[in-house]
Amino acid sequence: GDPGLRQFGYELFANAVATTGPLTGAVGDDYVIGVGDDVVVQLQGATNDSQTSRVGRDGRLIVGQLPPVAAAGRSIGAVKRDLQLAVRRTLLGTEVFVSLGSVRSVTVFVGGEVDRPGQYNMTSLSDISAALAQAGGVRRSGSLRNVRIVRAGSSLSVDLYGLLGIGAPPSVRLRDGDRVIVPVIGDTVAVSGAVARPGIYEIRPGSSLASVLGYAGGALRPRGNAIAVSRIGADGREQYLRVPTLSTTVVAGDGIAVTGGSAGGAVGRVSLRGYVANPGARALGAAPTVHDLLGEVADLRPDTYLPMAVLIRRDPTTAARVFEPVNLVAALNIRPGVALRSDDRLYVFSRSDIEFLNRTPVRRVVLGQPNSLPECASLTRLELLVAEGQSAARFNVVTRGSFIVERNGRSELAAGNQSDNARGGDTGTRQDGDVTLLRGEGQQDVRPANTTADQTRADTAAADAQDRRRNNELANNRLAYVRGENFEARQRLRDIREDANCPIIFEEEPDLLPVLIENAVAVGGAVRRPGAYPVAGAASATDMAGVAEGLLPNASALTLDVNRASAGDGMPSRVAVNADPYALQSTKVSAGDDIRFNAGQVQFEPGGVQLTGEVNRPGLYAIRRGETLSQLITRAGGLSTLAYPYGTVFTRRSVKELEQEGLRRTSRELTTALLAVSSRKETTGDSIIAGQKLIAQLARVESPGRVVVEADPRVLQTRPDLDTILESGDAIVVPKKPSFVLALGDVSNPGALQFTSGKTLASYLRDTGGLQSTADKNRIFIVMPDGTATPVSVGGWSRAAANVIPPGSTIIIPKNIDPLYKLDLIKDISTIVASLLTSVATVAILATR
Repeated sequence: GDPGLRQFGYELFANAVATTGPLTGAVGDDYVIGVGDDVVVQLQGATNDSQTSRVGRDGRLIVGQLPPVAAAGRSIGAVKRDLQLAVRRTLLGTEVFVSLGSVRSVTVFVGGEVDRPGQYNMTSLSDISAALAQAGGVRRSGSLRNVRIVRAGSSLSVDLYGLLGIGAPPSVRLRDGDRVIVPVIGDTVAVSGAVARPGIYEIRPGSSLASVLGYAGGALRPRGNAIAVSRIGADGREQYLRVPTLSTTVVAGDGIAVTGGSAGGAVGRVSLRGYVANPGARALGAAPTVHDLLGEVADLRPDTYLPMAVLIRRDPTTAARVFEPVNLVAALNIRPGVALRSDDRLYVFSRSDIEFLNRTPVRRVVLGQPNSLPECASLTRLELLVAEGQSAARFNVVTRGSFIVERNGRSELAAGNQSDNARGGDTGTRQDGDVTLLRGEGQQDVRPANTTADQTRADTAAADAQDRRRNNELANNRLAYVRGENFEARQRLRDIREDANCPIIFEEEPDLLPVLIENAVAVGGAVRRPGAYPVAGAASATDMAGVAEGLLPNASALTLDVNRASAGDGMPSRVAVNADPYALQSTKVSAGDDIRFNAGQVQFEPGGVQLTGEVNRPGLYAIRRGETLSQLITRAGGLSTLAYPYGTVFTRRSVKELEQEGLRRTSRELTTALLAVSSRKETTGDSIIAGQKLIAQLARVESPGRVVVEADPRVLQTRPDLDTILESGDAIVVPKKPSFVLALGDVSNPGALQFTSGKTLASYLRDTGGLQSTADKNRIFIVMPDGTATPVSVGGWSRAAANVIPPGSTIIIPKNIDPLYKLDLIKDISTIVASLLTSVATVAILATR
């Protein structure tokens, strides 16, 4: 039987409260008066009087001058009539009104299957339910159908089912000396299935199946029910019996199961579900086709996804569920259209439902990674199918999206995403053996093949934790982070909040998600929203561009690249065509195919270039692909008369990142080496402190990312090979011609010196007060205005070379590093000192500009 069934009726006394205080309200004329009851008699008319009289021990009621009236054992209605008759005989013109005052107390014993058997004082108005409530109610082992009241040697049976709506409620009032006995429960039967009130019911001998079903409130369906009766036979085994009629007698221990309707579903019904204005059931006669079920295209809700709906029906031969893709465009415009059968269900999707296919949780499951939304029934279903080895061919279309490849410590975009489309090409490719790690929205990290399993698990756990911390920010500002130490990029989200919940339609029918994925086409390239889009049957390239929200505005000189999942029907497995309107319409794709819209190279780079300083029209300029520095200067109106092109400061973001990474790497290497030599006896504390200070200073250096360029238009006109090709994010400062030379480092008075043509290095150094005793004469170098550095020495500097020092140059005099010679790192430190001072000098020049 059903373990969830409960005995019927025993909750009747669960919350009952025993009443022992004074009772209020009118008493019916059937109340039987007893010795000790107070009767209130009021006379009105010729005689006005009111008095309360108590029934005496002799059972009589004496009221004023009226003759005694026999009251005990009689109903209050009968006593009232006797008093009215006596008043009419004795007191002319007077009416009498009779009511019950305080009632007598009675003593009742309650025993048997109750929680607290014993003797209880109650009022004469109390009934059997009040007595049982005083005793704590009936135990589940007690009978509710045969409670006995023993009174003056006779026994009265009371059926408490009357208090529960089955039969008439009992109307027996208790009398002094009554005994209420609850015997052990009688015969029971269990009723389960499609009834209003399943449960275990106590029956009387000879009860019919119809009466027992009445106890359970009857079957939920008025017709078409199947009833099965299980009965314990004489041999102790359970037997299932055929029920000829509802008048069949049931016996103790029977189990009655009611099955409502046929397992084959409804007849003559079709259902419309999902993203529609009026979902629900329809009569098949009124909607014999999909067109009739949906109406016209204008009747559909905005953002309805038309390339594919799913029709769920049963195979007429095997009764198995069948999922049939339906193209709503064709179904609504072509007659007679898709015919429906009884009990068909048509599911219509919204664009938001389809976008869920391209979410990170779906791709994680398809790639065999942990399900990040286990509460979603559709993803759990998909996870089971993938675990069965059905991922490779059926579902891999959703993994052909944008990837982030991490290789050699750098993150690169691979495959075409929206950023690639703007640039018109890919920036990276995957390699054999790479490990794909899906992270946040639109992020898939590909680790090199030599990454260990522990590293992969650790990276995945750290990335998941970081994603959870950023989730609120992502939902608020709708920006997705592309993680990477040296890669800075952000992409707009379609709807980040959808990532946190499964669409309702997939929760209602979890098998819809796998069906959509296996019928999807991967769309990429120069479209507004690349991704996987399900289609019913074959779709044209024009249709696929439409579902991806159209081609990008810069999609000129378009070509198509189609990779088919199968080369059937005489179609080649790969197609590459020039995408004129005819080709777009005639090129067909179907489930599992991959179509990419390849645009010609865009004219402009994303972002811009900042040109400031001594140009006629400084500002932020958009640049074309391949545009050079000289072309930009020409667009800016050329250089001003005060311009000093030799001192042009050209900075590039990618160069800055490379330089910063080099400084960090060198700092780490120096730290490791310094720790290694610090344990040697010959290493002094001063040497270690000096090395630590140098490393700390190195860590604080911020590289400007300067690139040495030729910016003089006259030179570039004759030497076009020196003309630098610009990149987005470049910054160019053309300074005025300076009138000074900087002298920095270990000199008596470092600073800016007046430039004098023909002045020698030695002269400039004398103007600073000369070198300090700690200066290193052999490592002096000059930073030219264009950022190049030239090593010199005081002794080797000739007067003939004096004109090499142009205005705006910086003379660097480093400190002698002999105190660090005891370290084995002297060569590396010397190199770093030179690089450090060069960077400092470059930053100083930038600041002065």
